[in-house]
Amino acid sequence: MAEATRPNAKIAGVGDVSGGSYAEVSIAGAGTVLADIDVTVLKIAGTGNIMGKVTAKAVTVSGNASFASDVQANEFTVSGSSEILGGVGAENFKIAGVCTINGSVNAQKLEIRGTTKIGGDVQAEKFDAQGVFSIGGLLNAGDIKVRLYGGCDAHDIGGERIDVALGKPWPFLPFFGERNLTADTIEGDVVILENTRAKTVRGGDVRIGNGCEIDLVEYTGTFVGSNGVKASRKIEPAA
Repeated sequence: MAEATRPNAKIAGVGDVSGGSYAEVSIAGAGTVLADIDVTVLKIAGTGNIMGKVTAKAVTVSGNASFASDVQANEFTVSGSSEILGGVGAENFKIAGVCTINGSVNAQKLEIRGTTKIGGDVQAEKFDAQGVFSIGGLLNAGDIKVRLYGGCDAHDIGGERIDVALGKPWPFLPFFGERNLTADTIEGDVVILENTRAKTVRGGDVRIGNGCEIDLVEYTGTFVGSNGVKASRKIEPAA
């Protein structure tokens, strides 16, 4: 449907919206979208229950939202709380509140400033986390930057540059218990780690700092270690 002919839908009290194409859907009260929706802008400032798949240019959640299927958006921002039973595809995905995603995430940039749980894999060009996250599958990104404000974990981590360090105290970003990152395997071209627990770390240039517990480091370039590394070995390039 052409952009100019799409209707708007606004729920300020309690109401439902049928599926279909819209220019803007705004939920400021308690609303339900009953089926798949193709929308330019979806705003949820109250309580929203989206029963179908969402395709949008922009999705903003500052209230409480549940999504029964996938969310596909150019811009997706969560500053309230969201539960997504499907997966997320986005150019820019920013989480400043609390977000649970049962499926996988595919984004150009994923920015975490709150608490995030992802059941599947994460694929991104840039992963920037200053909060708490749990990823059930593989975290794979070109540039991975993690500043620890609580316990974080992923099954495996791979990227070009991986930089993990303790977060600096912020007035509005408190620490959440023990601050560390846990993964089975971490592999990248450049790997810089603090407060990290892993079975195996592989990389070109590897630097292991304070607070780490690493069973094995394998590297092809340079290695700077700490007493938290149990074993290390240099891997020579194949002839």
